[in-house]
Amino acid sequence: MPNKPVWQNECWQEVAQGRLSYQYCELGAYSQSTQDQLVQGDEATTVIAMHGWLDNSASFTPMLEHLIQQSTTPSMQVYALDFAGHGHSFHRPQGCFYTIWDYAIDVVQFIKAKNLDKIVLLGHSMGACVAPLIASMLPNQVQGICAIEALGPVATDIEETPRQLQKAIIRQAQQQQRQSKVFASPKAALEARLGAKMSLQESAARLLVERNLVANEGGEGGFVWSSDRRVTLPSPMRFSEDQVRAVLANLEMPVTLIVGDALQSNDKLAERAYLVVKLRWLPISGDHHLHMENQVSACAQALVDLSTQCFNKDA
Repeated sequence: MPNKPVWQNECWQEVAQGRLSYQYCELGAYSQSTQDQLVQGDEATTVIAMHGWLDNSASFTPMLEHLIQQSTTPSMQVYALDFAGHGHSFHRPQGCFYTIWDYAIDVVQFIKAKNLDKIVLLGHSMGACVAPLIASMLPNQVQGICAIEALGPVATDIEETPRQLQKAIIRQAQQQQRQSKVFASPKAALEARLGAKMSLQESAARLLVERNLVANEGGEGGFVWSSDRRVTLPSPMRFSEDQVRAVLANLEMPVTLIVGDALQSNDKLAERAYLVVKLRWLPISGDHHLHMENQVSACAQALVDLSTQCFNKDA
């Protein structure tokens, strides 16, 4: 474990629909300087870290724990966001869905509110689905993308549009009739997370659960997830594959795509990757949360390498 906490601040930023929660970390020489010195001195890489579906900003704690211990880590300031409906962030108004483009718009508003420039996007799973959309909206500010286990949004055939609309509305009505799951203890919540379809090692699951669990205020005691149950609903609309490919083909910044065992033979992902002009395909052995488990150092190094490539550090 590092000698000092990874996360320096627990913060919030107002965007159009509500208050986004994020954790902040400084790495390398950046963490040894004062803010005034940094403005006048060498510029640090700004990283926006975006987690996967039903995860939260703690997803990146292991990578940063690794980097904070390395004497060669370049200067970085890392903003790890909780997407809307996840972690400690706001829930969308009643009746709204959680669409992939709304996540992207939230992050764009965050970047503008913070007046951030020259950014590297780090995204895992859903975060890697969102990242190319943000880069398309802010092509002059996004300098690179480190995508883990995904590249661009999930797509639906145009012919499936009516069925997608129907499915979303039916599921919405069904969910409104259900009560939130109450856990007797944090241990019970952890066991539930470990038993979920997307399996996790206990150390990784514990990080995510700790940030996503709150006391039940319903008067019955116990604990509930802080995330909005509606994030599990299907979106009423999705991009078509052609639309996603158009976004990817338009990316001009370097992109590193990290793929674990299951995706290394995924033809559709490979076809998407082929469209990106400056893409590094990085296959490493591991499961979906490899950046939190057995490939922490490899994923961290990939981020450092991308940052160096984008900003020609030490060149």
